Amino acid sequence: MTRRARAAFEEIINAGRAPVGAFVMSTDPNTTTIYGRAGYDWVLIDREHGIMDESAMRAHLLAADATGLVPIVRVLHNSSPLIQQALDAGAQGVLVPKIGSADDAARAVAATRYAPGGRGMCPVVPAAGFSGNGWGDYASDLNGNVILMPLIESRAGVDNIDEICAVKGVDYIFFGLADLSQDMGIDMLDDADTLIGMWEKVVAAARRHGVRAGAPLGYGFDDLADFGSLDSDLGSLRSAADLALTHWRERPQQH
Repeated sequence: MTRRARAAFEEIINAGRAPVGAFVMSTDPNTTTIYGRAGYDWVLIDREHGIMDESAMRAHLLAADATGLVPIVRVLHNSSPLIQQALDAGAQGVLVPKIGSADDAARAVAATRYAPGGRGMCPVVPAAGFSGNGWGDYASDLNGNVILMPLIESRAGVDNIDEICAVKGVDYIFFGLADLSQDMGIDMLDDADTLIGMWEKVVAAARRHGVRAGAPLGYGFDDLADFGSLDSDLGSLRSAADLALTHWRERPQQH
């Protein structure tokens, strides 16, 4: 039931709809299963923040595969071994944090491709079905469909967005408004107009280079987003818990 990331995203976008996903932070793969059953298109399995280890990541990848979700893994940092580990485990793409230059992006792209100087070959991994049978077709399919997604979350990333989007193999980017606001020393909500202006600059550069631009949904970026995310599993749980408790405490008292 594996969905190849690029093929799946392009099919949805060409049908006139933005692929909608969510961040998963919990180590419990049931949260990924819930998103799949609810009809989401993709999940971002977050290993940069929270407590996600390799074993939990693998469980989320299996849940995504079982429910038809496109699984993207956010790695801890721009590291070839970490990127390869995620892809070998079954990720269909990687979100790489703090990409601030074309060199950063090119290094990340190389780690995702079976090519000289790039990703190492090992068929005895979950992504390859633990078999080298048909390796050539498998490697070609992965090279053509894997998504390497730079996370634009610093002023340097915004300033260098044209150069980043010009890197061969960068076909998707994601706008990280929270870390970008942190990097700039501004408030994510109070200074939304500033962030929206930077988002528009990022999208314009992406369009010039034929790159898909994604962002968190519901913060003023929706109209220009080719794809996006709705909150996170633990964030949604906290919001639901707060709302339930508020409703309970504000209910009419019976005497």
